Parts: sequence; structure tokens; C-alpha cells
Amino acid sequence: MAGDGVIPLVHLDSIDEVRAVHKMLFDRKFDGPEDVYFGSPFIASVQHKLVDALEAAEPAKNWAAWRDAAGHPERVERIRSHLAGLGEWWTVASVIKREAYVRDLLAPLRVDDELLGELIG
Repeated sequence: MAGDGVIPLVHLDSIDEVRAVHKMLFDRKFDGPEDVYFGSPFIASVQHKLVDALEAAEPAKNWAAWRDAAGHPERVERIRSHLAGLGEWWTVASVIKREAYVRDLLAPLRVDDELLGELIG
């Protein structure tokens, strides 16, 4: 079955497992060294799915407010610093590519249009 392109689903058994994977990915992204996965749309997708699950399971914890990138200035500064060092790739990238890349970098945080415009220059 693995050879025909079917990917088995991953099942997490508890909200504690979801929280643990979310925390590990989030902390690694923003506190660890940059690597080939920094800004990955695949990692961003997983991060969004994990926090979506947390939002659904723990509505009282206001995950929606937590996801606002503006509430995480130290994370935004890390991204701003990263973007400043991208050089030519960044300067020639289209606005659409820049926006997508910034959204992936910040995942699972969400960025409003004002901050996004500031970050993409």
C-alpha cells in the first residue's frame, strides 16, 4: 500500500499529545537554529492543524487570540531578522511569494494585513 501513494494517517491519542507536538514544533522553530525546514509550507500546515485541534478541544483557552502574531513581538523580530538576511531571493520575489513565505515562517501564528505589509516591505 505504501508504494501506491496512499499515506496512512497519523492519529494522536490525546490532546496532551497534540499540545506536546505543537509546543515542540513552535519552540524549535522560534528558539532553535534555522534550517531547511524554517519557513517550510509543510511544517506550517502541520502547525496550523495542531493549533486548529487545540482551538477545537480547548475553546476556553482562547487559542484564536494567542495566534495573533502581533502578540508575539519576539517571534516577529526573529522573522524580521531572518528576512533582512535573505538577500537577492527576497528582493526579486513576487509579493505573492513573499506573503506566503512570511505566513509559513510565522505559522501557526496569524499575521494581519498591516504587519504582513510591514514584513514583506
